[in-house]
Amino acid sequence: MAQTLGQPGPIARAIRSAARVLFTTLLFTAGGMGLGLLLGIIGLVTYGLLAGVQPDMRNAYRHVAIPVAITIGCVAFAGALALELRARRTRA
Repeated sequence: MAQTLGQPGPIARAIRSAARVLFTTLLFTAGGMGLGLLLGIIGLVTYGLLAGVQPDMRNAYRHVAIPVAITIGCVAFAGALALELRARRTRA
């Protein structure tokens, strides 16, 4: 099958699709980390005020931000992959 000038080959299309999926996953994972950290800090400060103790802020990373980022990153990867496969199927 001959390809015309200006048409990307199958390897270039696959690399471009993979880059889009990975970039989207990275973007959503970073946003999830930020959102999880914000919610973790707010929760720990609220807990500290209500309980009258000084909370350990490392728990905001360990128990809130990282699990939220992993969850959102996995969902973003699956969603971006599904959208990319659907777009590729309609283009073909």
